[in-house]
Amino acid sequence: DIDPDEERDIRMVTEYTTEIFPYLTKLELDLSPNPDYMEHQPHLTWTHRSILLAWLHAVHSRLQLRPETLFLTTNLLDRFLTLVPIALSKLQLVGITALFLAAKYEEVAIPTIAEMVYMVDYGYTAEQIMAAETFMLEKLGWAVGWPGPLSWLRRISRADGFDVDVRTLGKYFLEVAVVAGGGKFVGVLPSALAAAATALGRILLEKGGWTLHHVALSGYTPSQLRPLVNALLEATEDPESHRSVYDKYHGKMYYDAAGFVQKWWRKNRGFGGDLGEFLEDEGMTDVEEEFSE
Repeated sequence: DIDPDEERDIRMVTEYTTEIFPYLTKLELDLSPNPDYMEHQPHLTWTHRSILLAWLHAVHSRLQLRPETLFLTTNLLDRFLTLVPIALSKLQLVGITALFLAAKYEEVAIPTIAEMVYMVDYGYTAEQIMAAETFMLEKLGWAVGWPGPLSWLRRISRADGFDVDVRTLGKYFLEVAVVAGGGKFVGVLPSALAAAATALGRILLEKGGWTLHHVALSGYTPSQLRPLVNALLEATEDPESHRSVYDKYHGKMYYDAAGFVQKWWRKNRGFGGDLGEFLEDEGMTDVEEEFSE
């Protein structure tokens, strides 16, 4: 579907919409990491990955990089670790290399190699980081153009009239998924994450369930999103599991999205862990049946 208002906005390039999103759908499948790659990493655990990503999120925030850079960093990291077993002592080098590559792809003002060296407290030289860049790119087949979740978040936001509160909560949930949950969200398609983040934002803000318009724009029904929505909510319960993300979103710039979610948790201490009933919207039964055929 192409919204009439978007059709009149040349920035939305609606004449290419029917080609762009099928292509992005193919890319997200082709450039997805193996969710079980840690089984083939003899020296690493999911805890090591979580610690690294919490640090990378803090570095990302300190350098004031775009959200797209954070999500691409995570994808490059996980795809590389899918292919290459590494020693724990090299994990930070892999992480900062993924961040540097992602920044080169996504940013206008790219951090310098000197800043990367500083961020690792001079634990690696510029030459080591540049050599790691080349090695990582070769292992990934030079395929860097992974479509992160924000493309889908913006698309799905049309169904909410581009509601800033829903979208801000959605961004918070997406960043939580980067650093919390261990490996729970590795391999989850960014389109699914964006849809689940939007659905969860709508539920907590009491905006209603998942409508036919949401299904049309996202490609996901309530039953498909239900496990992921519950997992995202669970990941937000303890701020310490995602401290750098919580601190970022616990302020006026992001409408205190993190504080809002914690207030929800305090209000719903007896929550049973399943938001499924809040996802359903009128007219969904026929749609669910159609998708299941």
